[in-house]
Amino acid sequence: MLKDYLNPNQGRIFTVLILTGILSVASGLTFIKGATGATAKLSLETNNEVIKASANTPSNKQSNKLPASVRNAVLQAASKRLQQPISQLRIIEFQQQTWRDGCLELANADEFCTQALIPGWRVVVGIGEQTLVYHTNQTGSAVRLNEKASSSLLAPVQIPVSELPPPLAGYVVFREISGGGITGRTYETVLLKDGQLIRVRIGDANDSERSVRRVSVQQVQQFVRSLERSKFSKFKNLSYPAPSGAADFITYTLTSQEGTVQYSSDLNNLPKNLQAAVKAWNNLITSAK
Repeated sequence: MLKDYLNPNQGRIFTVLILTGILSVASGLTFIKGATGATAKLSLETNNEVIKASANTPSNKQSNKLPASVRNAVLQAASKRLQQPISQLRIIEFQQQTWRDGCLELANADEFCTQALIPGWRVVVGIGEQTLVYHTNQTGSAVRLNEKASSSLLAPVQIPVSELPPPLAGYVVFREISGGGITGRTYETVLLKDGQLIRVRIGDANDSERSVRRVSVQQVQQFVRSLERSKFSKFKNLSYPAPSGAADFITYTLTSQEGTVQYSSDLNNLPKNLQAAVKAWNNLITSAK
């Protein structure tokens, strides 16, 4: 009887053990499958995050691609030409180029250029509304200005302190000193706060050419506001000389309570803000009675 009792129970126990093993294996497989899926999901999410970060990060910082030696050489050349500190200049654009000759395709008259392909850069430097275009070789040891491609605005220079006119008296709003041209005469025109416009010829012992006209106080105030809008003060102590080869030009020296600016050329070659200030002054003079 004991034998008969054990055998069925042993069978049931064996069966239970088999089923338990199967369930354990199945659970293990389920766990492995879940873990594998989670790992794959985590890997995919991580990859997506990396791709997203790469997309959101600037793909290339161009300033880092331009060799430092080229950048420095161009900025130094522009600083020297414009008579402005390097801190005021900015590199607007640059691209790699292969020049067709040793003169970087900017040969001077009667200059012999070696016929060879020269790898290098085309770099655009800006200050205010003016741009200068430079051609360089690969290292920046050769730098040439492309004058035709550069903007036509004149490069300003600092007026030497010794050449600055005296500052304005408190009752004077604006002053123009013009001289040169064919006659070689120099005139001074001042605008007073009360609206008087006084014009004299400097060196006229008899004061025979003095003229006094008037504008309204409101016009004076409007003119002052126009100087503020055109940011006349930012041109303080700057001179825009006549283009090379110009003759019989008149030099205009304009002074406000905030500083002096000088120009010797057509208005079209001046920065737009300065053009606006000069036009406002000329319009005021024209309207005087």
